[in-house]
Amino acid sequence: MSKRDKSPSELVAAAEALDSQLTRFESLADQFHKTPLNSEKSLERASKLLRDVAEQDQVLNASVSALVAAVTGARDRQQKHAEAVNARAQELQQRAETFKSLLERYGALGQSAAELNQRMQEFAAQRAKAQTPEQNVEILGTLDALNERMGQVAEEAQSVTQLADEQDFSDVGRQADSLRQQLLSARNKLNLLRKGLAPA
Repeated sequence: MSKRDKSPSELVAAAEALDSQLTRFESLADQFHKTPLNSEKSLERASKLLRDVAEQDQVLNASVSALVAAVTGARDRQQKHAEAVNARAQELQQRAETFKSLLERYGALGQSAAELNQRMQEFAAQRAKAQTPEQNVEILGTLDALNERMGQVAEEAQSVTQLADEQDFSDVGRQADSLRQQLLSARNKLNLLRKGLAPA
């Protein structure tokens, strides 16, 4: 528990002190007004009360000054925290924009991967139908095009991974890197397949 939690704040303490001093001032002033002025003793008592009222007025003024200072300090603290909140809000906006940009690039990677998957299915069908040397040449061309495209998408995945790590969005970085590894694995399989299909 902090010191602030254990004791009242400077503002509360100053306000309570002012209230206490004001109550005493009012009490002394009330006694002064009610003191009769018809004997030596009463005149002496009234004079003493007048001095007490004057002294209490000075104390009260000091309490007012202390409260004003406490209010000023509270306002300064509020302003300091408001500026910190504003700076954090701007950081939040920037981070949100960066994250949105990363997600858009990762989403584009997902679309590219889906397109590659579709082309792989089309390639499988093309390969199953290939019977002539000419068709085999077309298969090799398709393989080369797939290989090149996979390399491009893998490079983009690497770029997204690196940027995500630099911006401390590790979850996006892991997903992009996982996609990159899948692409590289598929690309290696294509290369092995191409070696098997290449003419002797």
